[in-house]
Amino acid sequence: MENAKIAVIFGISFSLGAAIQVTGFLMHNSILSTSGNVIMVCGLCWMFFQVIRAKTRK
Repeated sequence: MENAKIAVIFGISFSLGAAIQVTGFLMHNSILSTSGNVIMVCGLCWMFFQVIRAKTRK
């Protein structure tokens, strides 16, 4: 169950960040593209630390 929650939240943040990043690229808006990239990186870092936390709990 814990792994499923991590995967769902990571998937949402990754897809949302990618959509914002592509929208910013298509609109030639660098701020929008950068914010999409930041959302993707934050989701990745969050998943990384959640996986480490889950492994150290066992």
